[in-house]
Amino acid sequence: MTGEAWLGDVARAARALGTRSPEDYARIAALLGMSGAPAEPPRPGREEPRADTPAWQAPARQDTLPRPQPDPAPPVFARSGRTALADTVTVLIPVGEPRPQTHHWTTPPLPRPRARGEAARRPPHLPLLAPRSTAALLTMVLSRTTHEGELDVERATEELARARPLTAIPRLPLSTLRYGVQILADTSGAMEPFARDVEDVVAHVRALAGIANTEVLRFSDAPVRGAGPGSRATWQPYRPPRPGMRVLILSDLGAGGPLLNPWRGTEQEWRTTIHTIRQRGSEPVALVPLPEQHWPRWASGLLPMLTWDRGTTVGKALGARP
Repeated sequence: MTGEAWLGDVARAARALGTRSPEDYARIAALLGMSGAPAEPPRPGREEPRADTPAWQAPARQDTLPRPQPDPAPPVFARSGRTALADTVTVLIPVGEPRPQTHHWTTPPLPRPRARGEAARRPPHLPLLAPRSTAALLTMVLSRTTHEGELDVERATEELARARPLTAIPRLPLSTLRYGVQILADTSGAMEPFARDVEDVVAHVRALAGIANTEVLRFSDAPVRGAGPGSRATWQPYRPPRPGMRVLILSDLGAGGPLLNPWRGTEQEWRTTIHTIRQRGSEPVALVPLPEQHWPRWASGLLPMLTWDRGTTVGKALGARP
C-alpha cells in the first residue's frame, strides 16, 4: 500500500457503511485524508424557478419537501477527546504503548576486578573430611581401648560363683585419648595443596585430646631426615613418642608430587620410621589424601591407612583402627 486514498476507497467505505447523503460522503473523504471540506447542507427556503426552466425540472415546493431531521449528537471519547458519527464511521483511538518488561537475572554479577596492589581474597575452606563426622572419625582412629570403664558385673558374678577370689576389680573396656597423640605433619611440596587441611586436623585433635596431650612435629618427605615443632632450621633427628601414644601421620607417603622429584621419601626411610615408632610401644596410623589405587604397594601392609576424603566414614575408620 502507498498510503494514498482514492475515490474508489471512498466508494467502498460508503458502500460498507450504507451511506447515501453527500454530507456523509464528504466526511468519509475527509477521514480518508482527501482534500476538501464537507459540503454544507442546503438551507431551507423557497426558490422560484426561472422562466426558461421546464416545468418538469422545476424544484419542488418547500411545503412539500420532508423536514430534515437533526443529526444525533456524536459520542465523545473521554480518552482522546475525538468525536465520531454514530452508525456511520468508527474512529480508531490509539492506545498507549506498554512498557517493556524488566528482566531479573538469576546469575549474580561478576565481582569487580582486583586493583593493582590489592591482595586477593582467600576462598572459603572446604575440608577433606566431612565436618559432621570429623570428631567421631578421629576419636575412633586415635583412641586406645583400656579396661578402665564401669564394673563388669557379669564377670565379677561368674568369678564369685566359682568361689574364686577377685584379685582385681573387673571393668568394662573403655576408649580413651588420655595417653596423648603425636602428629607427624608432612610439609613437602606434594602436600602443599593440603596445608589448610593439615591445620584443620591438628585443630580437631587438640580439641579432642587436649593441647597438653597433643605433640605436633613437622617434617619434609620423611621423618628420619629431621622433624620438629618449629621451622626447618630448628628440626632435629626424629624421636618417637612415649609408650602408649598414638602417632597420626599426615602425608602421601611419597606417592604424590612430581614424578621426577629427587627428594621423594623412599620405602626404606618409611619402614625405618614405622619400626622406630613400634619399638617404642606406640602404634601409627596414616591419613593419606590420595585414592587407594594410588597408595604405595609396600605401605599397604606396613601400617593402617585411611583415605583422607569426604567419602570416609566412621565405619571405615573402625576397620583402619590399629
